[in-house]
Formats: sequence, structure tokens, C-alpha cells
Amino acid sequence: MEDFFEAMQQMQTTPLTPQLIAELPDERLDDWVWARCATFAHPCDYETLVPLQEGVRAYVVTRLFEWEVGNGGLHQYFFNHPSTDLLGLVLDGYAYLGLETARRIVEEDIAPIAEQEREWRESLRDCSIETFANSYADTELTQFDERIELHDAERIRYVRANPTLFAR
Repeated sequence: MEDFFEAMQQMQTTPLTPQLIAELPDERLDDWVWARCATFAHPCDYETLVPLQEGVRAYVVTRLFEWEVGNGGLHQYFFNHPSTDLLGLVLDGYAYLGLETARRIVEEDIAPIAEQEREWRESLRDCSIETFANSYADTELTQFDERIELHDAERIRYVRANPTLFAR
């Protein structure tokens, strides 16, 4: 585990260069871009995301969305990130990256249910982790968890095609 934290610290403190972006394997590059972006913008904070260049913002918000859903489902994502502003950035990010199918699924199928369940999900915040875990049975979002695909390859292609945006 120490190696993981050492690697993350190295990625956060060592700037990416266009040469590194060209040479790193995809998975390592994805981790490095994520770690570097987290040093100048909190991936959950709308106020730090808005000033970012649109391509960088698209990378950050779509990766956060997909990885969070992959970790605990849509219910967890919307519990942790209830802001419609943040979801708007996710939709814009998918559009910017040309991922129209992903955008459509989120906008047409998922967003209306998330909005409908917002108040109920908010009521879970003062309860125990067990209450939250048990609430998965009551959400309609779980039926869409499997429709959220990882678009890591598309994001990495974008990073490699635009190295100067991510070289920091």
C-alpha cells in the first residue's frame, strides 16, 4: 500500500510533459492525469471546475462520474454529488468528448430519476451507513448502473491528441 501512496505522490508532484504523455502506458497516463488535475481542481467542486479549459474539465468530470458509478453505482454518485450543476458539467463533458450515447443515457434516463429522488436521498444524509446501504433497494437508479460504461480509452486518446492542455 505504501507503494501506491508513493506513486500517487510522485504523480501529483511531478509535472506531466508532452513527452511523458506520449510515452506512458494508457493506464499509467490516466492515473497521472487524474492525480495532476486533482492538484489544481477539486473534481467535486463546481467552482474549481468551471474555470478549467473545457477539454480538461470534460476529462475530470466524466472520469469522476464513471469511476464513482463503477465503485458504488448511480445511487452513490448522486448521494455524494447531488448538485445539478455538477451533473450539467458531466453532460457537457460527454458532449465535448463526442460521447453522445453516454450523454443521452444520462440526460434522458438517469437525470430525471436522480432529480425525482433528490429530496429522499438528501434525507439519508443524517442516518447511518447502514441506512444508506439499505436504501439501494429503494432507488430506481440501480437499473441503469450497467449502462454507464467506462470511456477511459476515449479520454486518453483526447489527452494524447491535446498534450499541451494536460502538460502541467
